[in-house]
Amino acid sequence: MKKMLSVTWTRLPGEERPCVRCSDTGVSFSELLSSIRPLLERDGIKVTCEENTQLPSETSRDGTFMLNGKNLEDLVREADRAGFLCHSSKCQPFTSSVEITRNERGERCVKAPEILFRKAILASLED
Repeated sequence: MKKMLSVTWTRLPGEERPCVRCSDTGVSFSELLSSIRPLLERDGIKVTCEENTQLPSETSRDGTFMLNGKNLEDLVREADRAGFLCHSSKCQPFTSSVEITRNERGERCVKAPEILFRKAILASLED
């Protein structure tokens, strides 16, 4: 397990704060990270946060969080799929708990149960 969690928010000019929220608790990802940061640091995991601004491009029109170089949205989707496979029967179709929408400013919003964000953080610490 890695002993460092590097969180990078790459944002677009004018983007106020990330549109990443826990669908069940209403807590933003930033608030969740702030609440678990002392627990990680108590266990010897150094947490660093960095904010970068990028210009929109053809490949990326949205800001994003990266956890140790891994895209948060990808980590959350992987956690969602893994949790579903552990609890489903072979014939049950996959239904995602991750919701991707656009807010009133047109920014991409990611909503998922808080447990998936917590699992994503842990997955980013794996070697």
